[in-house]
Amino acid sequence: MSSIECIVLDFDGTFTRVDEEAAPFVEAFRTGIAEHLSPERAARWDDAAKLVQADPDRYGWEYEGVIVAPSHADPYIRCTTIGQLLLAEEGHSPGRRTEILQGLYKHAYPLSRTVFRPDAKMVVEALVASGLPLFVVSNSATEHVRAKIDALDPIGKSAIRVRGDARKFVIHEPEKPHSLFTSLPETMELPGLGRPIHLRRGFYFEALRKIWDETGAGPETTMVCGDIFELDLAMPARLGARVHLVARPETPEYERRAVRGMPGGSASQDLGGLLLQLELPG
Repeated sequence: MSSIECIVLDFDGTFTRVDEEAAPFVEAFRTGIAEHLSPERAARWDDAAKLVQADPDRYGWEYEGVIVAPSHADPYIRCTTIGQLLLAEEGHSPGRRTEILQGLYKHAYPLSRTVFRPDAKMVVEALVASGLPLFVVSNSATEHVRAKIDALDPIGKSAIRVRGDARKFVIHEPEKPHSLFTSLPETMELPGLGRPIHLRRGFYFEALRKIWDETGAGPETTMVCGDIFELDLAMPARLGARVHLVARPETPEYERRAVRGMPGGSASQDLGGLLLQLELPG
């Protein structure tokens, strides 16, 4: 662990059992999107879900014309992908589709349950006890993440610094040019995935850069842990960070192979696997 000076964690799906906690979200999302579809189109939800599941190379979370995360990543992204397909069939413009989907997400997300992974509290307490700077960087709003951490109530929770609304899904140049970001290629290819992964996610980079400025750490001394390779780990890994994938049953083998093939990269089925990589007691 001597080379690690900073730890960055994703939240939803990394701390939590996302399939269980998202059930109310899915129900509210389906109800809400029906208001923007004809009854016949709304009734096609299950058919669209099967179509998306059958061709993950073709379908995913599309933002500004680019797939930015796989459709199978979690229920939130699966709903967004299905919603995009149905809204497009209905004839809504790309801008209008984004507006509808973002509104539905903001409405439905607070309805989600809080279902933590069994080892979440133990792992967080061990990370806090290590004394290393500990950050949560999430697409979810800061207040929602903070409320869930308060519900988990780990010892030393005040040491966890939350950076919400990270917009990891946006392919965008950062506000200020930076040599680290300039060095990133546009995309990377993964054997087993039939489309490129886009790496230049400027808002996410800015969140990480501010952490590095605040702590004095850099990519090479940072451990980044998340449950979605494309959103959470691909860009930090290419910048030089160590990465750890907390896998779910739906995590494809190409993601597990990719992270294990990176210098210092690792994967586990539970959050506790991160402690093994950091050589911390748990």
